[in-house]
Formats: sequence, C-alpha cells, structure tokens
Amino acid sequence: MATTTLPTKEAATAAPPAPASGLRARATEMQRSPGLYLGSGLAIASGLIPPDPLLYTTVTAAGLAAGWAALGMHPGPWRWLPGQGEPWEWMCCSSRRGYRRTVRRMRRRLETDHTHAPVLGADGLLVPTVGIADGWYAHPDRPALLRAATATARRARCAMLRTAWTQALPAWERSWWRRYTPAEMALRAGPVAVIPATGFVDMPWWGHLVVASIGAGWGARVWDRPAPAAAGAAWPAGADWDRARWAGWIACERGPLPASQLTNIQVDDDKLTAVIVSTTAKPALSVGQDAVSIAFEVPPRAVNVYRPDDMPAGRAKVTVRLRALAASELDLDDLPSVWKEFSPYSGSELYDVESTEFGRRFTLRMPRRGVSVAEVQPRSIAQALDLDGEEAVSRLHLRVLDARRIEVNEMAVNPLQDGVPLDLDALVMDGQGYITVGKDIYGRPAKWRLLKFDPARSGLSGVASASAVHAFGSGGTGAGKTSLEEDLQIAQRLNGFVSWLADGKGGAGYAPWLNDLDWLVKSAVGAMLMGQAANRVSEYRFAEQMKMQWRDADGFTEQGRSFFVPGEPFAPMVVTWDEFNEMILKDPQADHVKPLLRSVSSVGRLSRAAGIGARIWVQIPNLDSLGSDSSANAIRDMLQSGNIALFRTARSDVDIMSLGSRTPEIRLAPLPERFPDGSETGGLFYMADGKSQYTQSRAMFHTNPARIARQFPLRTLSAPEADAAGPAYLRRGEYRHLDAASEEAFLRELVKDEQPARGQRATVLDGRPALAAPADVEVDDEELDDLVPLTRTQKVWHAVDGGARRNRQIADATDLKPTNVSGATTRLERLGKLTKIERDWHTADRIDA
Repeated sequence: MATTTLPTKEAATAAPPAPASGLRARATEMQRSPGLYLGSGLAIASGLIPPDPLLYTTVTAAGLAAGWAALGMHPGPWRWLPGQGEPWEWMCCSSRRGYRRTVRRMRRRLETDHTHAPVLGADGLLVPTVGIADGWYAHPDRPALLRAATATARRARCAMLRTAWTQALPAWERSWWRRYTPAEMALRAGPVAVIPATGFVDMPWWGHLVVASIGAGWGARVWDRPAPAAAGAAWPAGADWDRARWAGWIACERGPLPASQLTNIQVDDDKLTAVIVSTTAKPALSVGQDAVSIAFEVPPRAVNVYRPDDMPAGRAKVTVRLRALAASELDLDDLPSVWKEFSPYSGSELYDVESTEFGRRFTLRMPRRGVSVAEVQPRSIAQALDLDGEEAVSRLHLRVLDARRIEVNEMAVNPLQDGVPLDLDALVMDGQGYITVGKDIYGRPAKWRLLKFDPARSGLSGVASASAVHAFGSGGTGAGKTSLEEDLQIAQRLNGFVSWLADGKGGAGYAPWLNDLDWLVKSAVGAMLMGQAANRVSEYRFAEQMKMQWRDADGFTEQGRSFFVPGEPFAPMVVTWDEFNEMILKDPQADHVKPLLRSVSSVGRLSRAAGIGARIWVQIPNLDSLGSDSSANAIRDMLQSGNIALFRTARSDVDIMSLGSRTPEIRLAPLPERFPDGSETGGLFYMADGKSQYTQSRAMFHTNPARIARQFPLRTLSAPEADAAGPAYLRRGEYRHLDAASEEAFLRELVKDEQPARGQRATVLDGRPALAAPADVEVDDEELDDLVPLTRTQKVWHAVDGGARRNRQIADATDLKPTNVSGATTRLERLGKLTKIERDWHTADRIDA
C-alpha cells in the first residue's frame, strides 16, 4: 500500500521555483539574446543598402561563412564555437599523441646499432674508429635521460600553451565545442551568406519582413550556447585494455618497471584502482606519476601510487582518475577543489587552507567509514596536489588532531635547519617532571620527561611522590643520539640526578665525560655489573622507604612508604646503556649476556618506584633481536612505556621496530642526511608524544657539553647506597681511565676476589670454555628437562627440526595452539633460525647459536 506524504511548510519554502515556460518565456529569452538583434539587423540592412555596397557585403559574408564552416569542421585551439567539450581537451590529446610519436621514435633509435663498421688499415689490421656521438649512444643511463628531458620539454610546452590560451581568450571556459558535420555548418553558417544576397531580389514589403524574422530567429538560435553534455566518452570496457596500456608503456623492456603486472583491476565510475606487482628486484613504488599519466592519457595529478603498510616492497596500489572536469578548467590554486577532484581517499575533505611563515597549512577530514587517519600517507597527498620538487614528500608534516582530522603542514623551508642552541633555563625540570631538549618542527618546545609526579601522595616535606620514567632511542651512526644524551646528562646534573652510563663503544663516545659522571663504564662486563648494582641500590631504597612516613591527599600521616619522594632522602637516578645492542649481540654466547639482560629487565620492572630510571640507545632495526626469553620481553615492554626518540632512518626502523601500542599512527617520512641548504641533520629525530604520535624535532647542541655540566655539583650515592651498590662502584676510581679491555680484566678479577666474601649473591664469571663430557659417558638430561621445560619457541624449532613442515603439523607435534605456532615461526624466521621454502618450514640455524 502506498503511503502519501504531505509536503511540509519548510519543504515548500526550501523548494526552488520552477523555471518559466511557454511562449511568453521564450519571447523574453529571445529578447535578451544579442543574436536576435544581429540577425534582424543583417536582414534589414540587406534590403536598404545600395547595390554596390550590397555586393561587397555579400562577398564578405560569403567568405566569413566559408571560413566559419571550415573551422567548424576542423577543430583546434583557434576555434571557439558552441558545442560540447573543452578546447584544452583537444590540445592535451594532441600533445599526448605527439609525445607518443616521439617516444616510439626514440625507442627505435635506441634499438639501432650505432657502432661503426670495422675499418682495415694499410697493413691489413683493424683500425678502431671512434665517433663523436659514441660516448652518448653508449651511455648506460641514456634512455632514462632521454625520457626525463622529453617529459620536461612536454610539460614546459603544455604550460606555455595553457598560459597563452588563457590570456588570449579568458572566457573560453564558459563554452563547449565539438566537430561539426557539413550539414550542421550549412545550417549555422549558410544564413550569413544567404541573407545579404536577398537584397538583390525584388520582393514586397512582407517579403523583407519574412527575411528579417528569419534572420532574427537564426541569430537567436545560433547565439545561444547549448547545455554542457555528459563528461567525455565512456572509458574502454574491460581490464584487458588497461593491462595492454600498462604492458605497452610501463612493463615493456625499456619502461620504468619492466616485466611488471597490473592485477585486481576495479573501475568504479571514473576511478580505476589496481595493484602493481613487480616481478624483479625493483620496488613497485619506482613507477612515477608521469609514466602512468602518459600510459592512461590523464593529467599527472589524477594518478596516485602508494604502498599500504601491510604490502611488501614488490607491490603497490595505483588509483587513476579517468575523466577530467567537463564544465570548467580547475583552479589549481584552489586546494579544496583540487583535492575534491583528485583525492585518493573517497569522501575526504580538505579545508582551512592558510599561509604560514614557512609555507602553508591545511586540514584533512576523513570520512566516518572506509578510510582512517592511519592510512593517510604524505606521498599520496603530494601526488594528489601535484606538489613541485623531488623532495615534496619530505616537506609535508602530518599531525593527527582527532579520530578523523589530520593537520598537514607544507614547509618549503625546514625551520630546524638552523639548529637549536643550548638553553640551560629550558633544562630546568618543571612541576610535571618535563624538561625541554630542543624544538619541534612547529616551533614548540620538545619535551622530555624525567619524573612523573603524583600530587595525591607526598613526603613529610610536602614534596609530591614521583616515579622514574624509562626512555628508548634508536638511530644510525652519526644521527645525533649522543647530542641528545649529552643534553640529558646536563639536565640530570642541573636537577640533582645521579647519573650512571655504560658506553658500548668502549668509552670513545663519552671520553670528555670520564670525570663528570658518577659512574662510567666502558666494557660489557661493566655494563652488567652496573645493572646489578642498580638493582641492589633499588632494593636498599625499598627497604628504607618501608620505614618512612608520608602524607595522603587529606593530610593524614601514614607509616610505611611504598613510593619515591625526590630528596627524602634519596636523589633520583638514571642508568644509561649506550649501544646496548653491541653489548648483547656482539657475542650472544658470552657469559655476561644473560646476567646483563636479567639486571636491565629488573631495573625496568621494579626500580621506577625507587626513583631509578633506565635509558637505552640501540642501532638494531628490530627489538625482537634482543632475544625471546622473559628478560628480553620485559626489556621490550620497558622501552615502550616512556620517552621514545627515533633518529635517522627512522622510517625503515619503525616499520619493524616492534613498538607495540607505540607504533606510529602515520608512516614516518625518512629523515634526510642533509637539509636543502646543505647543512647536516645531526640531532634531527622523531619524538613520541606519550602515545603513538611522533613529531619531527631537533635536539639542542653545544660544542663542549661536558664543560657546561661542570658548572653544577656532581651528585653521587650516599654511603649506605654505595655499600649496597658493591665493590665495582666503590672502586670505580681505580679503573676510570683504563681502556675497555683493561677495565674488563680488572672487573673480572675484582668479582673473583669478592666471591668468597659475598657467597651466593656474587655473580660467577668464568672466562674459560666449559669442559666437554667424555665421549663414553652418557648424560641423561630428562630430569633436567622436567625441571626446566622448553619455551614455545624452542618447542617449535625442535618440531621443525624433527620433520614438521606446516603449522598444523607443528601444532600437533607440540600441543600448542595454531596462533602460538604462527607467532613462534614468525619470530624464528625474523631471528634467522627458520626459513620458509614453498610454504614449508625448514631450520636455517641452531636454536642455541
């Protein structure tokens, strides 16, 4: 049963008025047309002027009609007539056809053998002949250079033609054009020659009136421009045409991505989406916008090539806008209109465009469904807006505002390229435990947290309780990690922290700081003893804090404190391990590795409430390389909990860094080695904001930070804390100036001497290799396996070593869940213990190697 809906008052008010119709509306429209007066004026003048001027007028009108008809049947940029389409479309098509002819001619020339025929000399020997152009024809990069030069010339010519056309005919975008047939042009241009010729015919007054009426109607009809037709012709149906274009222009032998394939082709309205598959070692993203635009005959900004995070390097996605605007030329300076036309994210919106000191800023709003802010990439934005320059992607800086909005800053000049000078006032800790270590890309202070205060609980002096904050940083050699660490060391000394540091470079990284830190070690054994000493100090502090009083938020005094209060009576403390990966991965079977991992994991798990924080600097590309035991897992969790700094090559590191919930929401652009002005980018890094958003920042720099730190008192442990730390700390002055090898020998001898006195608490270090069991003695370790069961990873490796090849077979052999098996095989493959060959798992290395 149909339901009748009555129109409301609001709907009636909002409805647009119906267009006028009828004879009166038609007469009104014709009265407003200039063609009405031109046609009627030509007819009236033909009956009034004398014969001689009439003859000249008729001949001139006939010539104009013939020229009009010729131009109408042969369209080009010189013609501006009513019809369908845009003049610029013809110019672009003509330019593309010429470009294709040039490319084909260039390919034929490249395939020609330009070497000279052998020449025999007078003595019968071959004489080498070297032509002037041999060096150019034999150049290895000649095809790429020719393509680049040709594309540059074509772009310049198109820009010149566009400018000339706009200046010569600024109102052309209000019209449409097409190729007219001879019959149409006879009806359109014929009256121009016929009406003046009627003046030679003797006719009564009503005949001249009829001719005037016909001229008026013809003028009004021709002058009125028709409504714009549908946009363009239909795109060729089927995916075979798209694959053929790709194979002919992109995947050919001399194309930008030889032997590549276009798969998963989908055409939705006027948008083509497909997946690029590279069958060679060349990455799929090596295909540029220009090459795809020429292949599909579209503007470059209508092409978007990008790689989602879940795609390998050999694959990429491509979207092509198949049809351009049909109504008018797009204003390229109007970013919202350009984004609406060429956006790769359907339903997104660009707004709030404004100029800034270093460029411009705008906001992107993602749709409620379909695309999230995590999928937005700077490369896609640069392609859609057709930003100039090879480094256009690095000039874009994205900042997530909320679940749907992203702020995009395009900076022509990086404000961090001039560096950030050291500011001691900025290193003073504020009430929330933050210090300023530099400046970010937006000109705001780059905050680093040393302590996390809780005002709900306090000590008897009124100082709020606090807990230490761990930190983690990664980056290549020379990226500037040491500059940031030296800023932190100055800040710790300025704010009364106790600073311990273990240098994995053998002391070379912090040679000026030998006398300006409470404890500095240069060997891996020293790093292990430092971690054990930090654990003993935290145990001593816990024991003392249990005897102390504190106040709650209501002012009541309680006995037994379970938290840390700065200065009551202990000073906050930070233990730093620089080049931590070198300490454990240089020799994974060394006797110090497992004690080092256990001590660092204990500091990360237990020492925050004692005011002791851990800071680790690494160069490894993946935190899973630390190991798979419980200590390594605890260290990974610790590194994800506090401050995070990612230096140069951060993009490749972050993709597989295993940061868990702190993985960046938006793929980070790679940090360059140099700024556009040629200066070094040392100290440039991405800093986490406490969650999963990273901002490009630069650390403060001083040529001699150790001298600046000497202005402030050096804080050390109290006597009871020093006794708890152990002899390695108490006798640190005896090996402070030794090199790494001598320091390690001294510490091993020190531990050996202290073993009888400390009993079971001492760490046993035996540099001699273990004695092998006699060949004739069988060692039964089944009881040991019952006491210390194998881990999941070990079970999976032994199952594969025993012949299990698929995950289901491994799960049946180990009694593990399929999800646990999948995670273990992935971890072992990343560590180089397993390898997959045609979906079958095989062992690549021993599990204990």
